Amino acid sequence: PAYLERRDSHRMNESEAKKQIENMVRFIEQEAREKAEEILDQTELELETWKNEFKTTKRAEWKAHYESEKKRREVAGKIAESKLKYSEDERLMKERQDIMLSLKREAREKLSATIKSKKSEYTKLLEDLLVEGMLKLMEPRITVRCVKGDQSIVRGLLGKAKSRFTEEMQKTCTEYKSKFNMNTDIALDATPLSDSCIGGVWVMSAAYTSRPDAIIVRNSLDARLETCVENITPVIRALMFPEDEQRAKEIADSREKALAAMAAEHH
Repeated sequence: PAYLERRDSHRMNESEAKKQIENMVRFIEQEAREKAEEILDQTELELETWKNEFKTTKRAEWKAHYESEKKRREVAGKIAESKLKYSEDERLMKERQDIMLSLKREAREKLSATIKSKKSEYTKLLEDLLVEGMLKLMEPRITVRCVKGDQSIVRGLLGKAKSRFTEEMQKTCTEYKSKFNMNTDIALDATPLSDSCIGGVWVMSAAYTSRPDAIIVRNSLDARLETCVENITPVIRALMFPEDEQRAKEIADSREKALAAMAAEHH
């Protein structure tokens, strides 16, 4: 009958529709699985790429840190080495300086003892120092200063020193001998030299004695000894410390290296 045929046809349509739905579901699920696998693969690839980049970056950072630390330690080592060597050189230089000062003190003590034991020679030396100072100063009014213990001796030498000064000037100025008539006044200053002074004299222009810019010929034995020491020090050093010149160069080089190392560390 037609009714039964329609009913069977309806059941077939339902069956086919169900199959189509199932096929669609399977297709969607397959698409989802494939998409999920694609996402997972892409994620794993990106993770691996990130890991590689992270390793490369960190490796570069570690290498840079290592190089920096290595350089810092090398610089610190050079600074420490230079400081140690410089300190040793400074110690040696100080010891030698102390020796030179000791020699100077010994010379001063011997000079002081000599002028005390040889009064006549010292008196003649004072006269010579007076005349020399007057000739250097060439002033019409002169003041002389000496240590307190020598004031009586120097006072007694003023007249003789003045005469010698005049004679020396006349010998020097032979062309104007008949015209030379420099009447020099010379007097002993009431203020003595320091008690620490060995001896000798200061010869000063009387017009400027109290001024800070006074012209003074310092002919004290202390000043003469100082000049002598300055002139002879290179000779003494060469005899006592022949390696000094080389050591001085080494010290300068060591100082330069230390400064260069510190500058490098700063940068």
